[in-house]
Amino acid sequence: MQDWYKLARENTDYILEAIKEHPFIKELINGTLSTEVFQFYINQDAMYLSEYKKVLATVGVKCEHVDDTQFFLDSATGIINVENALHQIFLKDNQLAQEPSPTCELYTSYLTRIVANHSLEEALAAVLPCFTIYKEIGDYIQTNQTNKADNPYQDWIDTYGGEEFATSVNNAIAITNKYATNASDDVLKRMESVFEKASKLEWMFWDSAYNKEAWKI
Repeated sequence: MQDWYKLARENTDYILEAIKEHPFIKELINGTLSTEVFQFYINQDAMYLSEYKKVLATVGVKCEHVDDTQFFLDSATGIINVENALHQIFLKDNQLAQEPSPTCELYTSYLTRIVANHSLEEALAAVLPCFTIYKEIGDYIQTNQTNKADNPYQDWIDTYGGEEFATSVNNAIAITNKYATNASDDVLKRMESVFEKASKLEWMFWDSAYNKEAWKI
């Protein structure tokens, strides 16, 4: 298994295409996304990333090589720095929502459970979509933009389409492929399942933000 990610990516291409076609992304591209929707997204993203950085740190501790551990610890720290800067720009009055949406709660709980209770390989597969999907969507948005100078969300777009983030994504893919190389067929199947489910949760996160998802009771 020389390139586990390539196969996982091919098997989840339908999810990437669905994200690209989502009205959240289409309106983000042309700068017409509702301010209320984007504020909701930023709020939920802040709560998601607050848990995601803990998950990344745990993955780092589970890694068998020092360099891999350092990468995930650095990634967790990097999330804090980047998100703090973005939230200062976009988060109205710097106020966070009182609670995560159902989808945000589901996604973070799923990642936490996989990383805490499953193999390192599955943990790597679970956290990878947040790297790879944001990179691909960032690139897609930049490629299809026609009004960069006037887009109110350009700072956010540039963050996820930049070279520094691309380097992190490539490192995350390489580490996951490395551990997949010696994994059993059973573990590889579980990795694929986890990666697909986390990718679906990425689509659900965009969708929940667009619809300003709330607890129904």
